[in-house]
Amino acid sequence: MSKLYFQILIFCSCLLCSHLQSLYARDECFSSGLGPSNLMQDLLLVNYWDKRLNERFPVTYDHLLQGGYFSMPSARMGAEGEIGIGYAWVPPYYQYNLKLQLVDFLEVTGSYRVFRGIDDPILTPLGFGDYSDKGANVKLSLFKPEDSHYQIPGLAIGLEDFMGTSSFKAYYAVLTQVFLKYHLEVSVGYGARRIKGWFGGLNWMPFRQSKHEFLQDLSFVCEYDAIPYKDEQIEKHPKGRKKRSPFNIGLKYHFWDMFDVSFSYIRGDKVALSIASTYNFGATKGILPKYENSLPYQAPVNIQELGELRPADVMIHDLLFAFNSQGIDVIEAGMGWDNEQSVLRLKLVNLAYREEGFFKERIVSVLANLVPLNIDQVIIVVDAFLTDVQEYHFDMNFLRKYNNKKIGSFEFNLLTPYEEVTLPQKCQYLCIFSKNKEKLNFELLPRTQTLFGSSRGKFKYALGLTLAINGLLFNEIFYSIQLGKFFISDFNQISDVDRLNPSQLINVRSDVIRYYQQESIVLDEAYLEKIWNWGQGWYTRIALGYFEIEYGGTCAEWLYYPVNSEWAVGMDFALLKKRSYENWGFTNKIRKLDGFTPHWLSFIGSQYFLNIYYNWTCTDLEIKLSMGKFLADDFGARLELSRYFPSGLRVGFWYTMTNGHDRINDQTYYDKGVFFSIPLDIFYSRSSRSRWGYGMSAWLRDVGVRASSGTELYNLINQQRQ
Repeated sequence: MSKLYFQILIFCSCLLCSHLQSLYARDECFSSGLGPSNLMQDLLLVNYWDKRLNERFPVTYDHLLQGGYFSMPSARMGAEGEIGIGYAWVPPYYQYNLKLQLVDFLEVTGSYRVFRGIDDPILTPLGFGDYSDKGANVKLSLFKPEDSHYQIPGLAIGLEDFMGTSSFKAYYAVLTQVFLKYHLEVSVGYGARRIKGWFGGLNWMPFRQSKHEFLQDLSFVCEYDAIPYKDEQIEKHPKGRKKRSPFNIGLKYHFWDMFDVSFSYIRGDKVALSIASTYNFGATKGILPKYENSLPYQAPVNIQELGELRPADVMIHDLLFAFNSQGIDVIEAGMGWDNEQSVLRLKLVNLAYREEGFFKERIVSVLANLVPLNIDQVIIVVDAFLTDVQEYHFDMNFLRKYNNKKIGSFEFNLLTPYEEVTLPQKCQYLCIFSKNKEKLNFELLPRTQTLFGSSRGKFKYALGLTLAINGLLFNEIFYSIQLGKFFISDFNQISDVDRLNPSQLINVRSDVIRYYQQESIVLDEAYLEKIWNWGQGWYTRIALGYFEIEYGGTCAEWLYYPVNSEWAVGMDFALLKKRSYENWGFTNKIRKLDGFTPHWLSFIGSQYFLNIYYNWTCTDLEIKLSMGKFLADDFGARLELSRYFPSGLRVGFWYTMTNGHDRINDQTYYDKGVFFSIPLDIFYSRSSRSRWGYGMSAWLRDVGVRASSGTELYNLINQQRQ
């Protein structure tokens, strides 16, 4: 048996050598006949394989903004972190699309399809316009063509319109082969429901290597459309049931590395157009270079020992100036001894840097060039403005070796991980510098609200500004005040009662429209908050005031979140009153509908949850599970799953299951939605910790609602550890 294995091994080795020789002989760099020791030949060989391994055939998108052709999908998809928006005119529909490449193998798209010329039986007389349908699509790549460098086909499975009314639901599996040599992509697949039976597509880019750059991104596309348009159960629009040919043909063009346009002749009957824009917000290092950032501190260097020539106050002055130039604020400084080692303890606030590693690099550059030689250890306490969250313990011997390139970054980070905040005795350190944190801070922020599917028009919006005022009272109690006003709004056309499916739960959220319809300056929030770090990963928080436009009250929260842990657990409780529609006062009543008839009930709201957090670092995913009582007296659980990217972009969704028994179109509805948070320094020429976030629920309902209650402890701490 061993002899047989040996013979098989020799046979496989011969095949491998033969294959490598054929590749070697086929390449142009070997046509000279020179031996393998020739340097130029070796460089050409490396260049050949480098191009081959990194070459990527462009991805084209269909009318739903998923990897595909016109109406048919392919097994291909974009790079993870890509976000896209698009518009398509596909007679007799026009469509608005949104795309997200959540991970490398999962593509999620959403579409808003409008039936041109078809009235909504209930809403059109009220000004809604043509009938419309929302849909969500997902495609899972089991094997991408790029995984084999286009040697074997990619394989994907997908679902179209799997949520909501599912009027355009389809299932499919598709194979896609890319022939780089011929600048060709071919797909074949099989579907069910709306895509019925075999389908296929072809994308040819004959000018991909042309000398004329404007021709390189031109594609000729043809597909075999398997949708049985003549079937009334499949094709909902009467004007879309005409099909003279199963082949759709057309052109696609990609320009400025962001935009895709297509022109096609579909069903042998109509002309279709689409335009889309995609950008990889997940991998970007910023649209603008960070030329306003200071370079890591280098000079002047002063490591003179503490003594008569360099007293402690002079050293602190040097550190204050250097840290301030790096966008870091020094709050406290103290000197002491620990196990016969001299220790400098500094408390710092990170004002500029979003990434913990970049913040640490700036700290190290300052310490290496300004800490006296007779200081053995430096402890850096990281203050998140509201509370201390972690510490760095720097042995100056290691830090100086790292600065002099005697040890690498990997070894240095192993030797200096962040640690729990210690609570030293008052007599342990002699305070040599202290100042109060910022008492008054002003920010001007955008104020936006959007809604889909109102009775008087498909899309409603309100745009304005928010003046945010915050700071610390007595250097310990955080306060936040936000005053807002909408300058452009069409919310006055909206009713706060769903005309088709009025919520039968107490209206804890569905009447929020009334608050947004105020034309005067609105007090969005005004609360006080105190946070404690008790050490060993334990945190608590209490808050009191107006937490959001609809609720105010009091809340308490505790969290256990030790450093270097992927897990955290906590509980929060809030006792809330509903704010009046005039916004400044409170009311003891809340509306409840019986059918469409309103009744007013006594109401003091409460919510309480057990929260479990998990940061799945190897996949860059964060999971949050909240179990408890929601605001409408329904009990259940809410799951949040979010993906974060190297750029700082965070995208996720939530799904809530409770016993609220909310009904929409005679089906039980569970609250769900999507959200994202994007760092604003992507658009700046300097580093910034500011972010802008937005979330949207699938339906404005009262089930699974939890009110805001101030700063969430996990988010505050996690942002310092990213």
